[in-house]
Amino acid sequence: MMQKSEKKTNLRGLIPCLVLGACLALPFSSIHAHAEHFQLKQESQQMTRKPINLLGDWRISIIELDGAFIRVPDQVEGAFIQINNNQIVGVVGCNNFMSPYVHSTNPQQITISEGASTRKMCYPKEVMEFEDSFLRAFIGTFMVEKNFEGVVLVRDNLKIHLVR
Repeated sequence: MMQKSEKKTNLRGLIPCLVLGACLALPFSSIHAHAEHFQLKQESQQMTRKPINLLGDWRISIIELDGAFIRVPDQVEGAFIQINNNQIVGVVGCNNFMSPYVHSTNPQQITISEGASTRKMCYPKEVMEFEDSFLRAFIGTFMVEKNFEGVVLVRDNLKIHLVR
């Protein structure tokens, strides 16, 4: 007599097998083996996904910090970055900045090193505060996640949403 847990395993294995159409006359052990193969194939495809192309111009749409959303101040004329082959340049207030980075694809991540920026005074004060905070946070290793709008750079409790 089959135990409840065995029934679950066999039924769970049957679903991918039926989807593939390859299990009509197979015993339950074969069905389970096919389900495991199907799961391994899916995991393999996820690991070999096409790398996200980060090169080009990006606009900072929003920043999440500890679950709170931080909007780019309206007074900021342009909060954008441009990712080239080995350097990120941009403006997130009134100053230009540049930082070297290293991009890896497995896992998909980007490591941004400390860079340099011009040091003009930004007005109003909120623009300068935003710029300083962003440049301090925009250092380190971020996981790169694709979303429906663009990409999200994720590190610890920080998410930087970028759109084209």
